[in-house]
Amino acid sequence: MDKMMEKLEGPCEVDERGSKKCAVLPVKKSQAGCLLALFAGMSMLMVAGFASFYFFVSKPTSEASEQWADRFADALSGVFGTEVNVTGSTAVLEKSEIGELALVQRKTQAIIKYETTWWGSVNTLIVRGDFIVKAGFDLSEGGQWEILEGRVNGALPEGKVLSVEPAGPLEVYYSENGLINNLSSEDHTSAFNYLIRQARQDAEQSDIGREAEDVLIRRINDRLGEPIGEGLDWQRLP
Repeated sequence: MDKMMEKLEGPCEVDERGSKKCAVLPVKKSQAGCLLALFAGMSMLMVAGFASFYFFVSKPTSEASEQWADRFADALSGVFGTEVNVTGSTAVLEKSEIGELALVQRKTQAIIKYETTWWGSVNTLIVRGDFIVKAGFDLSEGGQWEILEGRVNGALPEGKVLSVEPAGPLEVYYSENGLINNLSSEDHTSAFNYLIRQARQDAEQSDIGREAEDVLIRRINDRLGEPIGEGLDWQRLP
């Protein structure tokens, strides 16, 4: 008989004399078959594990992220006043023809001293003015944010100065002619232009851009119904 065969005791009968007779069944023992069965069992366990992970961990997390993305997109759309699309768990702000969104406005004052010298003769102008500074966001480039486990993967739009406009007539606070270098209309125009540039530089160095970001987060919080700090963690540029 083949070396790979072994005997397996089958059904037994007892005759009239009380003797027990049992049938002997041949069984083929296959090592390859055992390995195949083991591999199949392990495969089934792995499939079951992946399925459990998907249905009980991954799928609920993914669905939660997508729900957050929908809510986040609605909030952004309401604040920005432009369309925000959602693909899976990603919110995309399309490029907008609106261009800019002003959220903060301040009234500031600037004053500068302007001098010109000709052959050692110095004339002097001191001019001042009030300005309206508006800060907010540039929407022309759009943006994209992925919502993953309650975190917004994408930087907060950077608040910036959008405009600096005179709030009224610019004033000459002080003027003095040089001995041979008298002030001209061109000197006045140059002084006022320098004053406007200085007002914008002062605004850009202030915290008005950061204030615009705070207003944006507050408005989104209001539309979400709960603070981003508790629901969504939005990265902010340093």
